[in-house]
Amino acid sequence: MPAALSFRDSAGDSRSTLNIMPVTLSQTDDPEVTKQQPDVKPLPVSSSLTSGSTTTVNDGPVIQTKSKGVVEMENLIGRLSPFLLIIIYGSFMLLSYTLSLNQYTASYFLNIATSESFNQHSLQASVTTIAAVFQAMAQPPIAKMADAFGRVPAEAACVILYVLGNVIIASSRSIVDYAVGDCIYQLGITGLFLLQNIIIADISSLRNRYFWTIFPSIPQVINAFVSANIVDSLLNRGPNTTQWRWGFGIFTILIPVVAIPILVTLWWGTRSSKGERTAAETSSAGPKRPIRKHLWRGAVSLFWQLDFMGLLLFVVGFGLLFVTLTLANSQTAHWSDAHSIVQLVIGAIVIVAFVLWERYYAPHPLLPFALLKRKTVIGCCLIALWHPMAGTISAGYLTTFLQVAAGQSVISTQRITSFPAVAGWICAIVGAWVARRFRVLKPIIIAGAAIETLAIGLMIRYRTSTNTQAELAVVQLIRGAANGLIPYPVQALIQASAPHEHLGAITAGWLVVYYLAGGIGSAIGGAMWTNIVPRKLGQYLGGNDTLIEMAYANPFGYAAQFPMGTTERTAISRAQDEAQRTMVIVGTIVAFIGLVTSIFMLDNWKLTDEQSLKESEDLVEEGVQASRFKKRNAA
Repeated sequence: MPAALSFRDSAGDSRSTLNIMPVTLSQTDDPEVTKQQPDVKPLPVSSSLTSGSTTTVNDGPVIQTKSKGVVEMENLIGRLSPFLLIIIYGSFMLLSYTLSLNQYTASYFLNIATSESFNQHSLQASVTTIAAVFQAMAQPPIAKMADAFGRVPAEAACVILYVLGNVIIASSRSIVDYAVGDCIYQLGITGLFLLQNIIIADISSLRNRYFWTIFPSIPQVINAFVSANIVDSLLNRGPNTTQWRWGFGIFTILIPVVAIPILVTLWWGTRSSKGERTAAETSSAGPKRPIRKHLWRGAVSLFWQLDFMGLLLFVVGFGLLFVTLTLANSQTAHWSDAHSIVQLVIGAIVIVAFVLWERYYAPHPLLPFALLKRKTVIGCCLIALWHPMAGTISAGYLTTFLQVAAGQSVISTQRITSFPAVAGWICAIVGAWVARRFRVLKPIIIAGAAIETLAIGLMIRYRTSTNTQAELAVVQLIRGAANGLIPYPVQALIQASAPHEHLGAITAGWLVVYYLAGGIGSAIGGAMWTNIVPRKLGQYLGGNDTLIEMAYANPFGYAAQFPMGTTERTAISRAQDEAQRTMVIVGTIVAFIGLVTSIFMLDNWKLTDEQSLKESEDLVEEGVQASRFKKRNAA
């Protein structure tokens, strides 16, 4: 799911459609100026956030109930003006577009790197799956950092990780180097998109959040057309084994430049005023402690505030579980191998320990358990499992299939794989208008799930090496329509389930499921491909080990040597056809399960002009307070 945010929405005018809301400037003591200011109703702030209460651990207060990141966003809301909104959302739009262009081109450069530079094309699914695990693992730590340290430091850290990862990828000399760089790169780009989603949710109303979430990403549709030309032009300037590196290197320069306006504007808007700093210093005044004790209490406070133990258990447990999915489905490892069984057992034990820690012992858990009792939260998480899983299963090795089996050119392949974005953004805009006009999200999600089931089902007939270019493209367009009608409204719906203080946690938790589901889908699709293709190649190539090895390890080089129509090329086309057919059948089944979930597991809440539902604020806050009371009594 990569995608992002946007402009401040109208919180009070029900007559206009998606208009930009004028927001009051900083407060002034001049009564004449106050009298002339427009009568604008800012987004309501949760009453649970208005106090500076703390949670005590052992001998003193160390955990702030009201996180620094939320306080800073309140400061930003109080200073927002149309000019600042234009800078913030315009910069987010430019950053989102640039990151999207990187993602569009990176998928093709990965094919070139694994096939021609490293001669290990069969490991492409492993690299993709491990990257998906890192995407998922990054969500809770980044959300916690954004709450504990503030949005600006978290944004800056993600930019640094992004640049570092791209540098390692561009200079990699082996598939291991590439995988290491890709993991660091995923931490950075995932964090940038996550923070974009959190910030837009901080300042938007439920009624318009669907639209403002997709707004910065709308220009990405351009990349569906220009990315193919960029890839083709870059590869034609030199050997493929070196030119793909420039495909990552150029973004190492672009992203920091594009991110500077966002960092500066957010820093200015979220900083405390002089009066607030003075009040904070006064409230914290008291007997001076020795510096060693002061530092120790600060470290303990940070330890509990970040829930470091919970983060560690989460990363280790789920990391072992989902990395094993890749290793156990490769050609060199199997489920019966000792190391696969050990990893699964240890991962399961650590996950149980994580759940017990978060439920009974964590003073400040990653995600309040009170939220997990709501039917809509469960339903949204299940859809976050089925939707990306169906998509990644049916899209596995699609670039390879289109170029090698179907004989499509580089530009044709790039455009066919990019067409879902075109339909996705168009349908997302229409869906956002429907959500604002009728104040509902559930019917939109059901429509998207139905379209997805239809699209993947059609691929059983219209994704073979004998289908025309138009047939291959049309099913991609239909599939793309579902992408605009499922993830964005589902994210808005689950955010409506949480109070403002827990908005970052619920967003990160939902995205954890979403990205891990993508990793599971990649693993399943990769398992089908790596088991079906070699077996069918052996059958259709008459047991010629030399040709079998070449066709499987370097399919692009094989295709360049044997043109369409030859016996050797027909053999690899038939092998990939059969693998794709199995993959899309499984994908159709998973998509149908998602459709059933959207019908029976979601509430059809009425969207309001406020930042969150009052029902969610009251219900969840009561559950959180009750949980803390039980933990204190147990201690």
